[in-house]
Amino acid sequence: MKKIVLLFCVAFAFVFASCKSTTQETDNGAASLVDGQIETEEGGGVFGQEENVSASENSLAAVEASRQAAIEAGAKDLYGAAFAANDAALEALTALDDGKDHSKEYNELKARYDALANAAKAKKLKERIDNEGLAKNSQADYDAGEKAIAEFDELVAVPVTPGQTLNKKATEAYNAYYAVYFKSYKKFANEERKNALAKKKDADAVKAQIARKDEYKNYANMIIKGDQQYATSNPEGAYNSYKDAAANFDALAKDVAAKRAEAQKALEAAKAKVEASNEYAAQADIEKPLGDEPVAGIEAEDTVLLEKDEFENPDEKIIKIDESVQGAN
Repeated sequence: MKKIVLLFCVAFAFVFASCKSTTQETDNGAASLVDGQIETEEGGGVFGQEENVSASENSLAAVEASRQAAIEAGAKDLYGAAFAANDAALEALTALDDGKDHSKEYNELKARYDALANAAKAKKLKERIDNEGLAKNSQADYDAGEKAIAEFDELVAVPVTPGQTLNKKATEAYNAYYAVYFKSYKKFANEERKNALAKKKDADAVKAQIARKDEYKNYANMIIKGDQQYATSNPEGAYNSYKDAAANFDALAKDVAAKRAEAQKALEAAKAKVEASNEYAAQADIEKPLGDEPVAGIEAEDTVLLEKDEFENPDEKIIKIDESVQGAN
């Protein structure tokens, strides 16, 4: 309970100090903001309290949006004390209800919520990097992220640290960790693309482009999709597309090869039966020749039993994919 009261007191002190700072002085030292009214240069009109309240309401809406984003990022769990202090300050500020424009104070709170959101994202990304062992792919960026997040944790513990300062440091940490993630998946995507192309060549070799046209085309499109994702700075998406293409082409090539082997085996068995039958017929012809007379059930020598087959050229059906499209990326 004492901790909550302390947080509220600190937050209220912050709000009070911020409110005090809204009064701006003119060149002659007189305050230009009095009772929420600002006179125009011409002196013929006054922007009253309604406009100031409207500005505050717009700022409040922005703060609430940033607060929700911070919650979704996990800031409420990762930075509980700082989040509670922000909430206490927000509650104290909205409770003032003095008709004055508090946009500046709301903007400060928004910056603080944004900072907590970015810091929470940075910590979650760091956790993923650690779990996947990605730091070695860009150690310098990882070290920069570690330094920035440690500095943020120190700054956020000091209530008077400006929100923009906090957000700058949180963003610095997130960007450093993101660089590790991005460079890692670019590397993985390039490696997996080579694997996908190799598996596609295996499928080409067993004429899968003829035997299973639709599947072959779908898997080739996975590689093309990966190239598009890579080109639009989505290396993880590209990696997953290449990985799916490689696995599917591998399975397709093995399945087509297995079925071709079965067909070849059946063909050889049929050929053996034909040869055995020919040997039997030759022996029978010696023992009991039929002569030149037609025999019912036996076609003439020049009879066409089947229409001529027209085979597609497998090489013409191969989907060409530029192997060097990634280049040195």
